[in-house]
This record gives sequence, C-alpha cells and structure tokens, in this order.
Amino acid sequence: MKHEIAIEGLPEGRRAVAYRIALCGVDHVLRNGKVTIYNGFSDDENLLIVEKIPPRRIVLEETEKNNFKYTNGFYANQVLGGGIHIVDQPRIWRVVDGNEATFRDRVREDLIKNKVIVK
Repeated sequence: MKHEIAIEGLPEGRRAVAYRIALCGVDHVLRNGKVTIYNGFSDDENLLIVEKIPPRRIVLEETEKNNFKYTNGFYANQVLGGGIHIVDQPRIWRVVDGNEATFRDRVREDLIKNKVIVK
C-alpha cells in the first residue's frame, strides 16, 4: 500500500521520491527550501530527492453506442471523470484506463492473432 506524506517547504508541482545519497549531476534535491541539481555538497550525505509531477494523460475512446439526440438536433452532453465535458457528439465517449489497450490496439492484436496481418 502506498502512502503519501506532506513535506513542508516542498514546492508545488514536485513530489518526494527518496531520502538517500544523491547522484551528482543527476538528482534534483530539496536543500534550504530550494530545488537544485545535486552538485556534490560536501556537508550532506542523505538528501531528499524530488521530481516534477508529470502532467496527467487521459486517453478518450469513441464507443459504438449512439448518443441521445434531442428534438432540436443537438446531442446530449457527456460528463466524464476528471472534469471532462463532451458536447454535441453523436457517439458515446469513454475514458480508457491507463492499463487498458485502446480499441485500435485490440483490433490490431486480433488481426495479428488471426494472421490477417504480420507483426
């Protein structure tokens, strides 16, 4: 189970990765309230190693299901997780889980399996 703790003075957009001996010229460390690339300070052994929080990536997939169409000709709005709002689309969309293959990937795997195409 993963737990996160709040670290006072950690700049926004950064997260703590480890508390260990830093690699010179590689690791970003929090020192004196600032994030810097470790360059071999002589007085420190273990340091708080930090990294930028990567931007969130969301993959949307259009499904085969038709969306509800109102009498005025517009399609129903779709509200997905993460604040995604899809307006006036004829098909239903869904968020693809990070571990899940997209429809295109599934079709490609099926074509390879049935020897329609070669990998």
